Amino acid sequence: MTFSLEGAALALERRDGMVAWGAGCHPRFAQAQQSFDPERFRELAARTAVVGEVGLDTGSRVELKLQMRNFRTILETLKDLPRLVSIHSDRATALVLKELKRTPVSVPILHRWTGTAVETRKAVALGCYFSIHSQVARQTKFRSWVPLERLLLESDHGVKDPPAGIPARIQWVEHLVTQQYGLAVSELRQLAWHNFARLIRQTETSFLLPGSLQQLLPH
Repeated sequence: MTFSLEGAALALERRDGMVAWGAGCHPRFAQAQQSFDPERFRELAARTAVVGEVGLDTGSRVELKLQMRNFRTILETLKDLPRLVSIHSDRATALVLKELKRTPVSVPILHRWTGTAVETRKAVALGCYFSIHSQVARQTKFRSWVPLERLLLESDHGVKDPPAGIPARIQWVEHLVTQQYGLAVSELRQLAWHNFARLIRQTETSFLLPGSLQQLLPH
């Protein structure tokens, strides 16, 4: 993920063997929101399989009107440019679902979803996927309302955190999610990889992934 188009432009020049960088416009970052350029976004999104983070946040200092304008532009762009889209919805879950209903995209992925059980059912009906982080993995609404084929896992790794901490974060998420669904860790890992691979096939974006990552995807 990246927080701004400027950051995405730099990240997409990298050649990391196991990292797929995305093009994003985070709703909490004023500079990213104020400098958002629709044409530049389309150009960058065409070069990556992943878009994110994007979305809405009513707790942000960025004016909601500006967030909404940019989010709507992003969704409109992705109607004919299928990508995996990581969507931020902190304190704006109902608004995000309303926009996704208004402008559906191929693979909407709800990042750190905190919506109610009712909203979660609506999100499932809209075709959303759920990227689960440790802070929300304990919530029984996932087990109750989210099908296993809609699950993805994330570390939500902080920009100031050491890279060596990523495996431990993912392992803790795995532990919490397996407790919810009654799975073995090996089953969950296989499930998450198969779900990710299916989304890559659905968006026809495998050619945009690093070669080493492509080779790991199950067929």
